[in-house]
Amino acid sequence: MKPVGGFSLLVIPVVVMAAMVAAPVVFAETIRLRADNWFPVNGDPAAARPGYGIEVLSRVWSRYTLDYRLMPWARSLDAVRAGDADCVIGAFPGDAPDLLYPQQPLGTDGVGVYALQADSWTYDGVESLQWRNVAVISEYSYGDVLDQWLADPRNAIRIQMAHGAEALEGNIRKLLAGRVDVLLESPMIMKNALRRLNLDHLVQLAGEGQAAQPFYIACTPGNPRVAEWLEAFDQGVQGLKDSGEWGELLSRYGIEEQ
Repeated sequence: MKPVGGFSLLVIPVVVMAAMVAAPVVFAETIRLRADNWFPVNGDPAAARPGYGIEVLSRVWSRYTLDYRLMPWARSLDAVRAGDADCVIGAFPGDAPDLLYPQQPLGTDGVGVYALQADSWTYDGVESLQWRNVAVISEYSYGDVLDQWLADPRNAIRIQMAHGAEALEGNIRKLLAGRVDVLLESPMIMKNALRRLNLDHLVQLAGEGQAAQPFYIACTPGNPRVAEWLEAFDQGVQGLKDSGEWGELLSRYGIEEQ
C-alpha cells in the first residue's frame, strides 16, 4: 500500500480591482478527510488515480478544499470523533453508528470469505469457521452475524486482528504463509488487491459473509457545517448520476455501475 500523504484541491479566487489593486485572497473552506487505503474507492492521495470516491468528492465538493490523508481505519474513526478530522470515506453504518451519513452512498459492497486456492473448504455460516483461524482488520464491520461471531470471547483465540495502513496486504501475507486459514474482506477491494499483487491465482472466494450493502462517507456530528456538506454531497452525486458522469468514473476503475 502507499505511504501516508495529502491530496488537496485548493480554490483561491482573486478579484483584481480596476486600479490593479488585488482584493484579499479568499480561501475555500477545508474538509478534512481520513481513511485507510481502500482502493479503488480511495487510495494514494498523490496518485493520478486516487480512487473513484476521491474523484467523486473532488467534483461534488469542488467549492471546498479537500485535505485527504491516509491513516489506519481505527485512527481515522478516532480522529473524526475527536474533532481532528471531519469525515471518513468508505464507512458502513455498522462501522460508526454515531457519525452522520448522507442519503447517497458512495457504492455498495459485501463481505467475502477468502481461502487459499488449494483449500477445498467453503464457508457455510459462522459454524463452518470452527477450527479456522480468521484474519480481519481492526474496527471494520463485517455485518451483524460475523461481527457477533468476532465479538464472542470464545472465538478470540482464532482471530488475528490487523492494524495499520497495510492491514489488508498483511492479512494476505498471513493467508499465503498459512498463519490464518480465512480472510474476511470486501470483494471489490480484495479483487483489486489480488490483481495488483498478481496473487489472484493463489486465493479464492470461499463464500459470502454478507450480501452487498451501501457504504458512505461519514462525518462528525460535532461540526455545524456538516449538514451543508452532506446536502451538497447528495445533490452533487445525484447530478453526476443524472449526467452519466457517475458511471464513467466507475468504469475508469473497472467497476460496473450500481
